[in-house]
Amino acid sequence: MLQDYYHNYDKANGYERLLFRSGRGLQSRELNDLQSQVRHQVKGIADVLLKDGDLVSGDDVVIDAVSGEVQLSTAQVYLDGHIRDIPAATFTIALQGGVDIGVWLTHSVVTETEDPSLRDPAVNALNYDEPGAARLQQHCQWGLREDALAEDNAFYPVHRIEDGVLIIKQAPPQLDAVTQALARYDREANGGSYVVEGMALSYRDREADQQVFSLQEGKAHIQGYEVAFDTARSTAFDWDPDIGTVREEPKAFISVPASDDGARSMRVDLDFFPVKAVEEVNVSIEKSAILTRAQLAGGEDLLPDESVLEILSVTQGETTFVAGVDFLFLRNHISWQLSGEEPAPGSQFEVRYRFRTQVAIEHDEFGFTLQKQQPQGELVENALITVDYQWYRPRIDLVVLDRFGQLKRIKGQPAHQLPVAPKVPANHLPLAQVSQSWFTDQAPEIENLAVRAVSMSELEQMQSQISDLYQLLAIERLRNDANSEESASKFGVFVDPFIDDDMRDAGIEQTAAIVDGELILPLSADIVELPLPSGNVLTLPYELEDVLAQTKQTGSMKVNPYQAVEPIPATVRLTPSVDHWTQTSRSWTSPITRRFDIGRGLRRLTRTRTSTQVLSRTTRQAQFMRSRWVNFTISGFGPQETLERVTFDGISVQAQEV
Repeated sequence: MLQDYYHNYDKANGYERLLFRSGRGLQSRELNDLQSQVRHQVKGIADVLLKDGDLVSGDDVVIDAVSGEVQLSTAQVYLDGHIRDIPAATFTIALQGGVDIGVWLTHSVVTETEDPSLRDPAVNALNYDEPGAARLQQHCQWGLREDALAEDNAFYPVHRIEDGVLIIKQAPPQLDAVTQALARYDREANGGSYVVEGMALSYRDREADQQVFSLQEGKAHIQGYEVAFDTARSTAFDWDPDIGTVREEPKAFISVPASDDGARSMRVDLDFFPVKAVEEVNVSIEKSAILTRAQLAGGEDLLPDESVLEILSVTQGETTFVAGVDFLFLRNHISWQLSGEEPAPGSQFEVRYRFRTQVAIEHDEFGFTLQKQQPQGELVENALITVDYQWYRPRIDLVVLDRFGQLKRIKGQPAHQLPVAPKVPANHLPLAQVSQSWFTDQAPEIENLAVRAVSMSELEQMQSQISDLYQLLAIERLRNDANSEESASKFGVFVDPFIDDDMRDAGIEQTAAIVDGELILPLSADIVELPLPSGNVLTLPYELEDVLAQTKQTGSMKVNPYQAVEPIPATVRLTPSVDHWTQTSRSWTSPITRRFDIGRGLRRLTRTRTSTQVLSRTTRQAQFMRSRWVNFTISGFGPQETLERVTFDGISVQAQEV
């Protein structure tokens, strides 16, 4: 700072005005305190309406989704008690993660040394060309939070970009006091957070160890504050299932023929899935082995395998040795300590036994196939199998949005079955529940559960539906009363009042329709898509006529105030632009018409009746669209522009120049 600069203003003293007295010298400190006092008073009023970083005008932000280049137009931003002009800027950001774009406010002291024009310009004055007051100069420029220009500089965030998508919180002018008042009214009137339009979550794909989701463009109010996305945004969450461990799950081995060569096997389906890894499979195996009798009579012979369960037989030629008489099974050995017969020392004999061991298998997400014939021997039928394995436990996650436009995932508590979704944190808008099953070829189930705003037109439709419901209920009561009093069949005579199709034979095709209590021929209707003309507008022949004209006017405007030189985007037209199809789960062979002709006697009567009865209505996004060829035409390129690539929903397609 300046050596001869004095400043002693402190708002804690409560000094409201400076009272200059005659005959007293004017101090430079008093002038400096006067400026600080006025600035403090103005800033106190301005802070009630605005907060640091609020846009007053100019909010044009253009983001290149490929290169990450960001173009910012000139703007006016409220910073530290002043509305400051920010020049346009261009820089590059990362397209992954969150980025804060704001204004760096720097200041410097300028004296007559740096700017000679600050000297006294009064020619005839005694103080001519003498130095006077210095200047505190402020510099404002767009930048990123990580651009630390200097230690004493201040950064004020203005825009938030998540994964290359700009989060629009409020269009300028951003008046903080007005915004808070509207937010309080919105919370009290609508009871919290809700979606105005869009904001539907869908699953796209799994990339490495992340699940990629897509959030539809739209607008939401979170605790009264607006959050909007102009375009759909992709977000990725970690693929992090919770692992469960099962020890010694019991199974019984019962084999079935697996092929024509006599091989047998068993399919083992585990109790919990999807399976991550099978650690151990312990089975009972039966095998025969040739042993050599030891030289010591009455001694022991060690069996070649461990964990032997029992000895089935011991033979040598035609001789069969009996357990408990000739030998004992002791500590995984055959003991010949009994006084019975035993093989001669150094001779070979055959022993057949059962033992427990581990076998190697290849598993899938539900279990594995176990072959009866193993390298160690044959598996014992109806014997116990124990399996140690790890599996992915199901979980329900919650995807929420906060008031700053950040998309978050709240992990649920895993369970063996029927997991419970977590609770919604305070000041967050729940968007969807993601039911994680963790199967490789199965996408997680997404349930969009955000509370959505209901428009006045929808409320009017609901009111009409309620009125129709009451009317249908009254009609149904009358029909029930009539049916209870007058049965359809009396004395062997079949009577059909033609009220509906209940009395008709549903086993054969019906070629007539019941309309208003009469049996008539049906009318069929087909949907035909009309080809649109080149102008994309289908109208009746017309001629334009001037109804109101203003032929004289005076005014001026900047044609390009922000010096934006972006080319006009190309025009893309899809044919057809909208796909219509009908999915019918159950149909009735009797069509119903509402417009028909009836001939009676010598007169031909034409009667038309139109009525709409809405019994129920359900709106949901289609999980899968049907396959259909779509033609596209792209126009509007300049003479030297080259078309590098064309993508449709992220998929590259081929385009042919015409």
